[in-house]
Amino acid sequence: MNMNPVFFSAFFPAFACAAAVPPEPSALEAICPPSEGKAFHSGWISLGLKAADLKEKQVSAGHITDVGEAQVLLHFPAGWKPQDRRTALCIFPGGGYSIQAIEKEGSRIAGWAAEHGMVGVVVKYRVSGTSNALGKFPGPLLDARQALRTVRENASSLGIDPLRIGVMGFSAGGHLAAMTSTLWNRTLPEEAENPLKNISARPDFSMFIYPVISMAPHTTHGGTRNKILGPHPSPALEEMCSAERQVTKQTPPVFLVHALDDGVSCANSRLMEQACRNKGVPVSLNLYPTGGHGYGMEKRGHPTDQWPDAAEQWLREQGFLPSPASARGGAPSGAVPSSGTRRE
Repeated sequence: MNMNPVFFSAFFPAFACAAAVPPEPSALEAICPPSEGKAFHSGWISLGLKAADLKEKQVSAGHITDVGEAQVLLHFPAGWKPQDRRTALCIFPGGGYSIQAIEKEGSRIAGWAAEHGMVGVVVKYRVSGTSNALGKFPGPLLDARQALRTVRENASSLGIDPLRIGVMGFSAGGHLAAMTSTLWNRTLPEEAENPLKNISARPDFSMFIYPVISMAPHTTHGGTRNKILGPHPSPALEEMCSAERQVTKQTPPVFLVHALDDGVSCANSRLMEQACRNKGVPVSLNLYPTGGHGYGMEKRGHPTDQWPDAAEQWLREQGFLPSPASARGGAPSGAVPSSGTRRE
């Protein structure tokens, strides 16, 4: 892929050609696709939130920690044009709110999204393995909401349909995606001065892959719970961060993946499925007999190898990707005509 650096600010979201206007706080470099029409991606783009004084570290191949600044990286499909109205997928890597599997559950997933005609958006949210302040509620949720608002605010420049922006999260990133999908209209005092606070942070669809969902001690993943809630959370905070308890009729359609032998109990996904059914929210639970945890989209010879195909089919059924016949008819893959109304 070609790499086009992009300068961005959530507080000054206009785009202008770099050749005409230098990158300044009020004038930003345009995203320009390669002339040969190939897939490409941006550089890391700040979301404009206050950054912690940390130096990002790589703890192992493809895994990072001490992320002190929320950022996004956008993968664009071949043939992308700014005037497109494509589906976008905001991706939250997992790592227990301490690290992030930024490649396996981030950039590789964004590449898959681009291959299917979507704009893949990797969200690098603030976490730390040493600082107890980072990774604790509401920090990751602030970052996730800012990512959705930023993409939606700039949809017309990014070739994205603002009514077709979804989330996909893995493990603890699945918990973050689930909170984003259920607490999208919750007022957070930390956002009182955010210029984007009036832009909707509601995803239009939600995909949770081997997720942590509940904060209930007998169901949750202990390390994830401890990082996001702290060691002695109030019952109210535990309730708010248990996504299965926050589902309403306005929760977006949900796609779930879990293996029965996962170390993160599949009860998390089962609880979310039941909560969605109770509220009439479209939901698809894909349970596999084996596969364990942390496989991303890697092929490991387990039934969980099938989940990306199931995800693609679900996206088509929900109308976020065109049918194969429509794509063959000339419409760019992932560019679905907008209905002009938000899915509720």
